[in-house]
Amino acid sequence: MRDIMNISINNRVAICLAYAEHTLNYFENEFKDGDYHQAFEQFRNIINMGYEWLSGSNINWGLLYNLCNDDERDYGCFNFTATFECSDKYETPISVLIWTIYYLIYQCAHSSNEKYFPQDLWDGHLPQEEEKSIIETLHIAVNKYLSAENCEKLKLIEEEYRRPLA
Repeated sequence: MRDIMNISINNRVAICLAYAEHTLNYFENEFKDGDYHQAFEQFRNIINMGYEWLSGSNINWGLLYNLCNDDERDYGCFNFTATFECSDKYETPISVLIWTIYYLIYQCAHSSNEKYFPQDLWDGHLPQEEEKSIIETLHIAVNKYLSAENCEKLKLIEEEYRRPLA
């Protein structure tokens, strides 16, 4: 498999969106009572916007950020993650979900020559070594909570996106 930094930005984002999508499916199966349907719907909208961006649509990364930054709304994205942040069982999948979305927003902002948020994480530019480390960490993390079947699906997706161009 090719080094993650030797594939296109779009392919890196696609891999991260696959992590986010499988993680969201995991949460939807864990919390079937409907209390977090709104949060899951927002996460799904963010992921769909990511796929739109990959297909060439112009996406407002600020809108993506606002979808995440929903402290004012009950059962919103960050409200959901804050509720379960301390639970050992959900710490890793929450981290994967948030970091994949941060990575999407970073790449959207970066492609628009905008500075990324939050400034306490980066100054507007993500160093290549750190980018590689984040994606590799996400890859390792999803294997901790997803089923073997889902991990195999993700492996196939990664192989597809890491394949050399013919």
